[in-house]
Formats: sequence, C-alpha cells, structure tokens
Amino acid sequence: MDYPTLKIIHLTGLALTFMGLAGVLASRAATDAVFKKRWIFHASHGLGLLILLVTGFALAGQLHLMHPVPGWLQGKMFIWLLAGVAMTLATRFSRFAGPILAGYALLVAVAAWLAINKPF
Repeated sequence: MDYPTLKIIHLTGLALTFMGLAGVLASRAATDAVFKKRWIFHASHGLGLLILLVTGFALAGQLHLMHPVPGWLQGKMFIWLLAGVAMTLATRFSRFAGPILAGYALLVAVAAWLAINKPF
C-alpha cells in the first residue's frame, strides 16, 4: 500500500481511538451508563488502536526505520501504550473529565510533534 494511503488510514485509527475514549468519558460523566450502552465507544477505541498499530509499523517499514528503531518512534510506541491504558482512566475516573480530556489532547499533540519533527 502506498505511503499517503497508509497515513490516511493511520489518522483514521487515531480519530477512532480518541473518539472512543472521549465517548466513554462523556457517557460515564453524564449518566454513569452501563457497559451495554457504551460498548460502541470501547469497540471504537480497540479498533482504532489496532489500526494505529498495524499502519504505524507499515509506515515505519516503508521509511526503513525498523533497525535500529529511532527514539522518536519509540516515543510514539510508548504513547500508543498510554492510549491503550487510557480507557481505564475514562471508565474509572470520569469525575475528572476535564483534566483527563486535556491529557488525551496532550498525548495527541506530543505524538504529532514527534511524527512531524522527528527530533531524535
């Protein structure tokens, strides 16, 4: 698959991941909805993470960055792990919706900065 198509799919995965996180956070904060009503947000988060992982490695492979893995790419992998764990924050600590949402935005901003600038 060509690089621009992979990049579009990667960004779609990013959107799905964080829409799922924000959806769970909002539904828990507003109504404390049961899982049956918010499963779509969990599914969006999981599918988004899978798409991010697959397309991220495909993009890195096309740029020949797998051996050795540069520091900025390791940082993006760590952010991917944090995004995976972030569902726990959205589910358990929805009363702190504002700071959690700001943290999610910070994760996206740092990942974008790493991808664009490739600082190390």
